[in-house]
Amino acid sequence: MATILAMAATLAVSSHSLPVHSCGLEPSVNGGFTISYPGSLEVAVAVAKARSDGLLPAASPDAMTNEVRLQHMLADLRRLQARLNKTRDRIPDGNAAPFSLVLVGPALWSHYRMESTHVEAHYHAGAPIDGEVVVLTHHTVLRVLLNGHLTVQKAMDLGLLVFSGSHTYPVQIAFETGLQLKS
Repeated sequence: MATILAMAATLAVSSHSLPVHSCGLEPSVNGGFTISYPGSLEVAVAVAKARSDGLLPAASPDAMTNEVRLQHMLADLRRLQARLNKTRDRIPDGNAAPFSLVLVGPALWSHYRMESTHVEAHYHAGAPIDGEVVVLTHHTVLRVLLNGHLTVQKAMDLGLLVFSGSHTYPVQIAFETGLQLKS
């Protein structure tokens, strides 16, 4: 019993010592898979199946530091923001709901808010903001969507892109509008 209590105390202390913006790419987490939000595991399984079926590129066998991986992910999140900015004038204000996006695996969160003329984004942010729609996907899926090799609807049908929360339709429309353009 004392061993179990000691393990629980160690876990509690160690979980509070991580930085607020910690994700699976932080050195203290060692690049491990992090279940960051309900539905993350299902998205990860769908990604593995899509890779196995040849619908997504295989995971890269090349050794890459977490810092390099993070920079690639941030670059694609900025590409998403740029796409949403390009089509912002075509998204009615009623379809301009704020949302949080998590790249499952490392649990890399970003927050997006549609302003009247542009999309404001904060990357490597904390957990989702209460009441906002949460978009769950994987970096590989985001890149394939950005490159025009997969539609939002097909990604949703395959479980590779999930919109969670109430009032997800406006965010889905924003994604469909922004991702129909090729870079």
